[in-house]
Amino acid sequence: MNVKRFVAANMQQALRLVSQELGPDAVIMSSKKIAEGFEVVAALDYQSGQDASSNPEVERQLRLQRELEAAKSATRQAELQRQRTADRVAFAEKSDLTSRDGIREALAGLRPGAQPAGQTAAEKDMAAQVATAKPMSAKNDDGSHVYNSRLQEMQGELRELKDWMVSHQGSAWDTRRPLTWQQSQLWQRCQDMGIEPAWADRIASNCAADVAMDEAWKAALKQIAGDLPITPAGLLERGGRIALVGPTGAGKTTTIGKIAAQFVMRHGAKSVAFVTLDNYRVAAHDQLKAFSRILGVEMRVVTQGGDLAKTLLALRDKKLVLVDSAGLGSQDPHFSVQLSMLKQAGAGLSKLLVLPLTSQGRCLQENFEHFKAAGLSGCIFTKLDECFSLGPGMSIAALGHLPVTLVTDGPHIPDDLHYPDAMRLVNLAEQMARMARTRWQAAEALNMATQQTSFQHGV
Repeated sequence: MNVKRFVAANMQQALRLVSQELGPDAVIMSSKKIAEGFEVVAALDYQSGQDASSNPEVERQLRLQRELEAAKSATRQAELQRQRTADRVAFAEKSDLTSRDGIREALAGLRPGAQPAGQTAAEKDMAAQVATAKPMSAKNDDGSHVYNSRLQEMQGELRELKDWMVSHQGSAWDTRRPLTWQQSQLWQRCQDMGIEPAWADRIASNCAADVAMDEAWKAALKQIAGDLPITPAGLLERGGRIALVGPTGAGKTTTIGKIAAQFVMRHGAKSVAFVTLDNYRVAAHDQLKAFSRILGVEMRVVTQGGDLAKTLLALRDKKLVLVDSAGLGSQDPHFSVQLSMLKQAGAGLSKLLVLPLTSQGRCLQENFEHFKAAGLSGCIFTKLDECFSLGPGMSIAALGHLPVTLVTDGPHIPDDLHYPDAMRLVNLAEQMARMARTRWQAAEALNMATQQTSFQHGV
């Protein structure tokens, strides 16, 4: 195998030398940029499947060739220096040192860079090679500058392309959202928390370009907490007329029991009353009747088509009246009847939408759309202890301008009922997102390990 190293001012000249020296069957083994230009190592009769870096014979030949070229260059320089010294001695011997003009001429001929008369052809050739070395180096420097400039331009274009691709990864069909790389990272983190894209867009667009990623994320979390509306604490102290609405299984009746138990502990049983509109299910009143019996509070049932406003008027001496509604679907024919009863009760009845955090985001959004016609004044987060993502519920509250009034995080009455704290909810949502990402990564790593084990055993 014939291996040879070629050095030229640019890659085109190097390839031309390879073609002229080794022919069209030559194989390029390596190429790199050096001070003299470009170095190309080519081989003839090179067997594919062998790497030049792992072939000791190729490495030995390359090393010997470099050493030979270095020795030749050093020999040329030494020969040229000896020739110059000998010529200067001969020139000084031939010079006329008896007169002032002769001494001046001899000194001028012995100055560095001066070319004494009578140079041989070999010396002139060596001097020409040395003289052309600097222009070639200058030319290479210019080529290197152009190369670096082109490389920087290409890197900038690739960076812009990457930013564009990353900025549209969550919504590839939305070309009106040109986010930077940092904004896209914030947007993706919001998505991991379960935040709706519309809200995530608003959060990411407020990110400053000159802020570190960690600081930008802290600012984004503060903005999320600021966007989350919270009802001022005091419902459990001041009371009022409150109706809980929401889908079946959201926890309306259990939440009513928790609110009533805490209010009874503060103000007594005679200050609380229950009203139920649920006449559509078998044993619909049983749980509320049990709470009424245990707490010792009054309970009234409003039949279908009854007058809710009249019932509330009869209970005007109570500090807290809690209305339990039936969890009906929007397609149920009784849904509109119940909605009308709630509307006719007037502005004195506050309607709170119960949002079970275990439901999917789209389900929560549909429930909000169905019940907002009743005139919602806030919402209650339930089943916090069972959920794995807080983002969907927070998105409904923030985008629907629905203040969070209470949060429940367990089945215990009356302990698992709390006033909400925006920053605590946001931090908990981020913690859930981190845990979910860790679980997915662990599952993926386990899956890959299982596949590798199966492959090794030939399964």
